[in-house]
Amino acid sequence: MRKQHSNRKRPSCDTCHRVMSSYYALRQHIDAFHNTKERPRLPCTFLGCEKTYQNRSSILHHARTEHSENPVRFPCTLCKKEFKTRTELEIHIPTHTTEKPYNCATCGRRFANRGYMKLHETTHLEKSARKVSKCHICTQIFFFTSGLQNHIRVVHENQKNYPCQVCDKRFSKPSELKFHVEARHATNKEPVHSCDKCEFRSHWKGNLSKHRLRHNPARHECYFCGKKFFVFHEFVHHF
Repeated sequence: MRKQHSNRKRPSCDTCHRVMSSYYALRQHIDAFHNTKERPRLPCTFLGCEKTYQNRSSILHHARTEHSENPVRFPCTLCKKEFKTRTELEIHIPTHTTEKPYNCATCGRRFANRGYMKLHETTHLEKSARKVSKCHICTQIFFFTSGLQNHIRVVHENQKNYPCQVCDKRFSKPSELKFHVEARHATNKEPVHSCDKCEFRSHWKGNLSKHRLRHNPARHECYFCGKKFFVFHEFVHHF
């Protein structure tokens, strides 16, 4: 109650401006995301898994969710979709409702997801005031160190830690693996997800969801050049 619902002033990170619940959490955040020292990473011990983690607790969590023989799953009571963690389920639930509990402190715009709200808040900062992480290999910049780390792992190190169980292909992201399986190894070769407004069809439900956004007015407008975007992450990447 004191950490989450009191009016006390909370510490924030000087690098990415993320607000933390306590100074202890702030120190942990800085050590995990903004520490410039090269730290050894601990590899997953399961055969064929090439993932590495910063600490033992992260490895244990990974093993429970990815390699357990009977993993615990958290189902959504509305759509029956299952999630690996309770946090993922809690993030998913607002997609079924109009509830948007997180609001931007600057403009008041409301969001169903706290992460999207934090990304949105960065758009209110002047370009000179934004703390960004630059890739030392290319010119790409990121608002968060985690995004930079993922970029280096996928783009420059070409790590492909997600193998297909049907063929010998490997992928950098779980979403890419899911798309591959549904597109290449579907039992029904005919597209099963159809748009009700045009002739678009796809094996992958995620593709249909992204496509449907194109039938709505572009909601995200750049404050500097006026360009509009259908998807929020495209809007953020534009900066």
